[in-house]
Amino acid sequence: MDSIRVLETAYLRHRDPIKQSGFSGGPERWRIERSPLLDAIDGDGECLDLGCANGHLLESVVDWAYKSGIELTPYGVDLNPRLIHEAMRRFRDQVDHFWVANAWGWLPPRRFRWVYAIWDLVPIEYLPQLALHLLEHAVADNGALIFGAYGSRSEDRPSVAIADVLRGGSLPVSGISQGGKLPSGGPVTRFAWINRSHWLAA
Repeated sequence: MDSIRVLETAYLRHRDPIKQSGFSGGPERWRIERSPLLDAIDGDGECLDLGCANGHLLESVVDWAYKSGIELTPYGVDLNPRLIHEAMRRFRDQVDHFWVANAWGWLPPRRFRWVYAIWDLVPIEYLPQLALHLLEHAVADNGALIFGAYGSRSEDRPSVAIADVLRGGSLPVSGISQGGKLPSGGPVTRFAWINRSHWLAA
């Protein structure tokens, strides 16, 4: 519980929604480093963000997708009630699309075409188990589970090779993308996704 309060304080002390999302690189880098997750999304549908914090990433994804001709319906889950409250303020017409819950073991009330999660929702050794849980209970048959891993350009710190982690858990990776560039080379962010149809056929 103390760690939740620390995260809450760190995020909500800022007025800038990007900084509230734990990112200090500004709007252009935000787009460059986060928008590649849209490579996994090829059609309209429900988009669930697990660990959605204040909802700004979800709002950005919905906006970026709309500009590409794709209409996404936002849904979000976070362990922190105050951050969920901020997300609900951001999506005032869809407040019933947001839940306070722990993604680990959460049983959603429905399936979603697109499910996005940052890799560190759980210890990395449990990531394949989280993926299986979400593929079984959250992702629609025509959808995909998308994982993101963020490095740090300012610290020249690479992101986790998320696709390798999933493959190491015997999961079929349907696609990968990346964004940004570290001073030392290599991407700042990495994304990997599993189409539920590929998982069912594996």
